[in-house]
Amino acid sequence: MRKNMLRVWRRRLSFTQVELAKTAHCSRATIILIERLKHYPTSKVRSRLATALSVSESVIWPTLEVADGK
Repeated sequence: MRKNMLRVWRRRLSFTQVELAKTAHCSRATIILIERLKHYPTSKVRSRLATALSVSESVIWPTLEVADGK
């Protein structure tokens, strides 16, 4: 099973789902779906989540570097 890095970083930085959703300007439902691996966020949402957590997108979604060929 894949490790959900959004959940790992959110908890590491002591954010609740509600706090992260407010900071990233999305809904708690979106956070829940992403953390349950039921939804893959758009690049805009990925960027806002990474910014809210003060990490790069590739830390949360490491497969992005492979997919982008970086």
